[in-house]
Amino acid sequence: MLKEAFKFMWYDKAKMFGILFGIILSVFLIGQQLGICFALLGGTISLAENNKQYIWVVSDKSQQVSDLPLLDMRVSRELMSVAGVKRVNTMVVAAGSAKFKDGTKTPITLIGTQSPRHAGGPWNFVKGNLEDLQQEGALITDEYDPISSKKIKIGDHFEFNGSRVFLSGNTRSAKGLGVAYGFTTVERARKLCRISTNQASAFLVEAEAGFTHQQVVNNINKEILGVKARDGEAFTQESLKYFALNSGIVASFGLLVVFAIITGFAIVGLTMFSAVNDRLKDYGTLKAIGGTNGIIRQLILWQAVIYSTVGFVIAYVLLRGFVNVTKTSLNIKITPYLILFLIGVTLFIAVLGSLFAMRKITKMEPAQVFRT
Repeated sequence: MLKEAFKFMWYDKAKMFGILFGIILSVFLIGQQLGICFALLGGTISLAENNKQYIWVVSDKSQQVSDLPLLDMRVSRELMSVAGVKRVNTMVVAAGSAKFKDGTKTPITLIGTQSPRHAGGPWNFVKGNLEDLQQEGALITDEYDPISSKKIKIGDHFEFNGSRVFLSGNTRSAKGLGVAYGFTTVERARKLCRISTNQASAFLVEAEAGFTHQQVVNNINKEILGVKARDGEAFTQESLKYFALNSGIVASFGLLVVFAIITGFAIVGLTMFSAVNDRLKDYGTLKAIGGTNGIIRQLILWQAVIYSTVGFVIAYVLLRGFVNVTKTSLNIKITPYLILFLIGVTLFIAVLGSLFAMRKITKMEPAQVFRT
């Protein structure tokens, strides 16, 4: 049956390529839009996503991970008195800008963490030595950020908020949504961003053995006013939900995905119907010599399977190429779940499109073939 299905497809090459084009276009656009959507959402929560092993203690006014009003350092000392708290790590997050020799500037969100543990970042550290952050003016930035595009190498100097600093290392794809992340010590972050030594953006708490994260979270929320404690996973999900509901990212890309599915279905369905209609006599002859509607359906469904397989493979290759081309600006990940979804969409478009053709043939009487 597979061989016969391919022969029917190959008979009209123009329509065959038209159907494949519809599937490839639709699947590629769906994968592209979903990939970009997930990458953008991932960028908004990357700071929380890469620090889920800690309990986050932030201002009670904070709604998500990029909204971190400053806290008094006295909170740190209060946290150490809470049952179940093993260690409190201070984090400072503040905005600034880097200035280069050619006079251009680029915005950077500077994240300050405590040595030597550096809880909170950097993550995905690929170049340099983390101990070099102890040197005066040391900063770590991402290798795909604008600083690297200025050909700033490890050891080179530039300005940050008017102060002389140097690049001591690189991360890879450690950045937020549309903003570059820089990493340094808490003390240097305060100095460069003019933040009081009595303030911090968040505290990352480690729990003692024998205490669950939820127990420590409950203890902190019960004993300390003006803050809220969240398990790292819960804070990540809260931040993701906030951006998904308030940023318009999901709605915008979701609408594009729906249109891509409709476009693919329209192209494939109408082209397959036209291809079957052009070969109506051949299908009718099959019925006239004893072929059942079941056999005809199998023949058309096998064509749909072939179209799905070839179309998906080509679309997947194109999608991989797109990911590689955009890796410096977008951290797109093709996950197994995304692949399974794209396979399902491909089969849905091809099989549903073939239903138009099936209805036409199954209703046809064999005797119609011989009428003029």
